[in-house]
Amino acid sequence: MQTWSGRIRAGLDGVGRALLAAALTMAATKASAQESFFSRFFHHDVEVITVTDMTPQGRLLRQPNAANPIYYEALVLGYQDYGRSIAGLRPPQKKEMLKLILKILADQGYHPGSVKHMPEVLLVLSWGTLNYDWGKAMLFMGGDKLDILWEMEPLSISNTVQALTRFRQSSLAQLVKESSQGPLYVISILALDRAAAVEGKTRLLWHTKVSCPAIGLALTPTLKQMARQAAPHVGRETAQPVWVTAPPREGRVDLGELKVIETIDPDVLPITDADDGPDAVGPQARKRRDEAAAAAGR
Repeated sequence: MQTWSGRIRAGLDGVGRALLAAALTMAATKASAQESFFSRFFHHDVEVITVTDMTPQGRLLRQPNAANPIYYEALVLGYQDYGRSIAGLRPPQKKEMLKLILKILADQGYHPGSVKHMPEVLLVLSWGTLNYDWGKAMLFMGGDKLDILWEMEPLSISNTVQALTRFRQSSLAQLVKESSQGPLYVISILALDRAAAVEGKTRLLWHTKVSCPAIGLALTPTLKQMARQAAPHVGRETAQPVWVTAPPREGRVDLGELKVIETIDPDVLPITDADDGPDAVGPQARKRRDEAAAAAGR
């Protein structure tokens, strides 16, 4: 089964990285911070902000469920630092984080493809940090759906009037603006039309973006909490960002979830890892490890 997964790797490694970079970056004029984020330094709740953007092609997809799933192939970018890295962080184990995301995808009706069920979408999966880029952070958190992107534009009469009515903005808009000025933990699940991707074309379907202000929170448990809180909105268009506040301790795994996660083996699923390192996952990575072990035993 790995042959149809491996065929498109060379063309997709660059596509996945370029798409995620494009989704995270938009030309933005730097503006001075209006409010200090230091007031949040000792605030340790997990503030999860989830937004899913959908293209017209993505809206044509059926809504998946357990009885009528959408089958996928995955390109794993794994842990990424967008902007400056945050000192002292230890990235989560790739396989551990990936198994949780795959479990959440299954709960939402996205199942791994096979020879019997050829994949319809290519999912590009990554997680990590987004640090001190005001424009990228605001876009990633869905600022375009909250009518606050005008604050990235040069001063003009129109946005001066908008500034005078800032007090009317929602608490969610205020949170997004404030959080964009500091480091974020992020998860990205981006869906492409797989048939187009195999032909070297980029056809975006949807992009689920999950973020959380990072100050005062440990990386690995927070990323897992973020994934769980975002689960109902994965692949489902949101009119606005969805904001959920939860204490960090609520991210503990229950026994039922743990049992399901332990049955997931990324090395036998239709997964291509963009990294060839020792923690790479997927059939191709497993094949390389087996070949290396066989060569060492000769």
